[in-house]
Amino acid sequence: MGGVIAYVIRTVGYALLIGIPVRIAEYFWERGALDQVDALNSLHSVASLTATIAPFILAFFGYGALRNAAVFIALYIAGAALTAPFALARLAAT
Repeated sequence: MGGVIAYVIRTVGYALLIGIPVRIAEYFWERGALDQVDALNSLHSVASLTATIAPFILAFFGYGALRNAAVFIALYIAGAALTAPFALARLAAT
């Protein structure tokens, strides 16, 4: 029973760690009108799917010796989500 509770706590933690920056990125994505650029729709779909599935996978593997790697991957995804709207806005403008 303790393992299930720990898994749920890890899942919620990773969901918050990834989810909050992704929602901020969604705001900048819509603010920059990138949702209207057809060439970027596939990138946005993959990013949304990754942000949805990643917390479950990271919580499953992110215990014991792999905890540091899981936290690094979660922070990497969060950082990529925050910088993507700005980088893709420059790409779409050219």
